[in-house]
Amino acid sequence: MLISRAEVARAEALLNDRQRGVVDELGLLSIHQAFADRLFPGTSVLHTRLRYALFVPWLMQRAAGSSTATQKLAQLEFALTGQLKLGVKNQAADMDDTGVIGSRVYEQNKYAAQPASFSYWSALATWGILGRDYMRSAPSREAVLEALGSERKAGAAADMDGQSLSTGPAYFADVPLEPPGLLDDPKGVTFKLLPLEKRYLRNRLAALKAPTLEGEKARESFLGALARHPVRPTLGCDFWNDDDVRACVPPEDAPLIPLARNISALGGIVRAVYLAMVEQACADKKFLTTRQHRDHLIACRDAWAEEALQADLDALVSHRLGLSQDALYELLSATKGWLRTSSVLPNASVKKLYANVEHGRKFGRSRLAGTPGATQQLRRWARSAERSTPASRLHFRWPNVSRMIRDLHE
Repeated sequence: MLISRAEVARAEALLNDRQRGVVDELGLLSIHQAFADRLFPGTSVLHTRLRYALFVPWLMQRAAGSSTATQKLAQLEFALTGQLKLGVKNQAADMDDTGVIGSRVYEQNKYAAQPASFSYWSALATWGILGRDYMRSAPSREAVLEALGSERKAGAAADMDGQSLSTGPAYFADVPLEPPGLLDDPKGVTFKLLPLEKRYLRNRLAALKAPTLEGEKARESFLGALARHPVRPTLGCDFWNDDDVRACVPPEDAPLIPLARNISALGGIVRAVYLAMVEQACADKKFLTTRQHRDHLIACRDAWAEEALQADLDALVSHRLGLSQDALYELLSATKGWLRTSSVLPNASVKKLYANVEHGRKFGRSRLAGTPGATQQLRRWARSAERSTPASRLHFRWPNVSRMIRDLHE
């Protein structure tokens, strides 16, 4: 059976989100993914700062001159981590120092598990920074390193008119030149974009179109509009609550903003319900005595119930935003029904629905199934650091996107 490139891209993006630690016990990630891809194409929860979209081409062009290009690239990315850490140490106090990939393991002399050349690869292709191959497909990192190396070996051969004699596809052809001292500046490197770099990235992102379904016309993406307008998202503010950001929403996506806000709230409550149920199950078996998640559920319900009750599930289905008429739809509907009651926790039928949806996704690793295996999973959860993480709303990658947009316009 052939798999479409769109399906491969979706699978890769889901994998990226899981690798960053996104917990998806009940299937909410499909909704998160669908909104994020529609509004902010090419982005990933692995992204931290916008200048990495230039660091990667620069380091790959360097690595291509080595006989072991893949290993050389890894070494260069490790060196970049050191330079960024040095830059953080030496830069002005008012500059944002967050987002150094590999920072935690650098002191252990280890490479990042997901280096920028991996986590930003799809973005480089989607944003038009990485050239396509002859089949209009995004090439692999290895293919690009090989092609760049071949170009270097061939030298700067040109015809009588000064045109390059290279017949290979152009990768990173118009990327701004690497600034001097990128990896050997005694003061280190920062994420501050130079004027030419800003102009290049702004033009690339501003031209970005939203994904379309068959038969739909091409339209501007929300991410493209944010790049085109000199907006500075408010730190820690959701996009549906930031007036300056909302003013940039393309007309076609305007109906999606309240829809995103409401399903974000409902998704957060569903996560809180699940954790409260797991905590209660652990307490029933005397595995722990804390009430963190049950108390957090009460707070989440107080804060988010009004928006959650407005979540239009049928609109998500019709817009193909990660939901269909399935078990997750039933679970979300049942949760809304519980929110209309005064019960502290959902009743037995809703609890069973949560247990069935979890079991359908995790099978032997499920915690609510009531089986001996589930008891093992509960005991493990009660002892792990994972249980200390409270439920949060769906964020649709906005914390990452807003930081990159601030990089672009600051």
